[in-house]
Amino acid sequence: MWLAMGNQRRRSGVWQGEAGFSLAEILMATAISSVVLLALYLLYDINQVTFVKGEQQADLQQNARIAMDRIVRELRLAGSERQPTPVIPASCATAIQSATATSISFIANIDADDATERVEYTYDNASNPPRVKREQWTSAAGPGCNWSADGGAQSFAERVTALTFAYYDSAGNPTASLGNIRRISVTITTQDAQTGSKAQPFTLRAEVRPRNLGL
Repeated sequence: MWLAMGNQRRRSGVWQGEAGFSLAEILMATAISSVVLLALYLLYDINQVTFVKGEQQADLQQNARIAMDRIVRELRLAGSERQPTPVIPASCATAIQSATATSISFIANIDADDATERVEYTYDNASNPPRVKREQWTSAAGPGCNWSADGGAQSFAERVTALTFAYYDSAGNPTASLGNIRRISVTITTQDAQTGSKAQPFTLRAEVRPRNLGL
């Protein structure tokens, strides 16, 4: 009898050891696994947003730098020419043709060839997204200050929220006289909506002294 009872307990113990997890244990394990998976997902999501934001900011900065580099490079050439008969200043009066807070037009030999160009940069805030437009004309035959369009205005830089110009004379004083402009301050701001955050602006400023306009 004792032997039979001992065998029964052993069989009962073996059966109980192979019973698996209880419902409470399964629920606890599921809850812990869910917390761990949620933490991993949140970490991945944060890293992904940070990466995308970094790419967007780098793209905005590159966009502003490309625009600024070309504007500065061409403004420095204002007043240069290679025509047999100079068109500056005799025919066109001044190398800077127009100068406002958001646009500038000037004459220069941009391509280092035998033709003189008239270049205009304009900020277009009516487009979506706002952008900077560049238009170029080539000197045309005939008396006076004549120009032939080279294809119309072209989009030059997008996602630009501000492009401003300020003009100074040789003494460093602000001036509205085209003939007295000796230094030009250029400011470009680019901005775009970013993933997971508010839009972050990026601003560049440059001072330009066109070497052909004198001191």
